[in-house]
Amino acid sequence: MKLEQSIQKRFIDTITKQEPLAMPSEAIEIYTELIYYRFLEVFEKAYPRFKKMVSEETFDKLIYDFLKVGAKTPILWRVSGEFKDFLSHNNDLDMPFLADLLEFEFLEIEMFMQKYDAHTKSAFSLQKSYTLSKEANIRHFSYPVHHPDFDANPEAFECGEFTVLFYYNEKSEEVLYEEITPFIEEFLLSLSPNLSMMQSIEKMAEVYEIEKDELLEILLPVLEHFHDENILI
Repeated sequence: MKLEQSIQKRFIDTITKQEPLAMPSEAIEIYTELIYYRFLEVFEKAYPRFKKMVSEETFDKLIYDFLKVGAKTPILWRVSGEFKDFLSHNNDLDMPFLADLLEFEFLEIEMFMQKYDAHTKSAFSLQKSYTLSKEANIRHFSYPVHHPDFDANPEAFECGEFTVLFYYNEKSEEVLYEEITPFIEEFLLSLSPNLSMMQSIEKMAEVYEIEKDELLEILLPVLEHFHDENILI
């Protein structure tokens, strides 16, 4: 595996001008085209929403511009992350939401490529302690890129503060996401293995001067849902 990665890295470095050319320029052009089409295949799958929002010519140009900079990793799915960073720091497009959109799309790939531990499912209990799973991710966006209609007409949406919870669903084998409130985020991040869920709720109720039973009524269905999805472990 290490040898294969080394060979891929040398090949990419040569094509992207990071190593001295050791072959005729015509061969370099051919190999550059091969790399371009490979990157095209990877990037259009990694960023399908972004690709739909720009022209074919623009998407092609961005790939060739990226080729001039070169990839630092031979692992193709990680190259998608480098492409994201390249675009985010070289944004000549009239797309102020670009960084958010690319981060949203790449996070799905990054999470999908992780290895997930099998979880022993037990009934949810307020007397047990829970913490936010390391397999879950919370991200903040300035644009509602998670909205299903955002791609079609981004100008119709206003910027703001959006908190999105990402998690891997074992049954469907896909990365899912949902918007949560800042309050829910604060509560999730406040959970401690030293406190039962009920104690955590009581603590939050005291901080916000809310009746414990009232807060429990609000949180219970949300927490049960998070437990079912292995967001709480």
